[in-house]
Amino acid sequence: MLRIQNYKNLTHIIFLSLIFIKFLNVLQGRIEIELFLIWITPMAIFYYFINKLMIKAYQWFCFVLLIYFLSSSIRVFGASAYWLDVAELIFVSLLFIQIMFGPKIINRMN
Repeated sequence: MLRIQNYKNLTHIIFLSLIFIKFLNVLQGRIEIELFLIWITPMAIFYYFINKLMIKAYQWFCFVLLIYFLSSSIRVFGASAYWLDVAELIFVSLLFIQIMFGPKIINRMN
């Protein structure tokens, strides 16, 4: 049975992996640092509220993750896919699933 702490740890790992993948794009010169900062701002804001287990933040972040999914899927299914883009798409999908089931897991464990 999954405990809340295990759930939170898995969420942290997915968040940090996604941020690391995007930062690798900055280091490789594929995106500018300004675009990275714009990309990470909503993630950081929701990360704060999700860490406090606020159910509304989970619900709203699912909608925001759809935008991240669309932007990464355009790069993956466009002219030429790069391995970091594929990894980003995978981790955005994993985070979406994790966040989507978050309120149910939290309510069951409280």
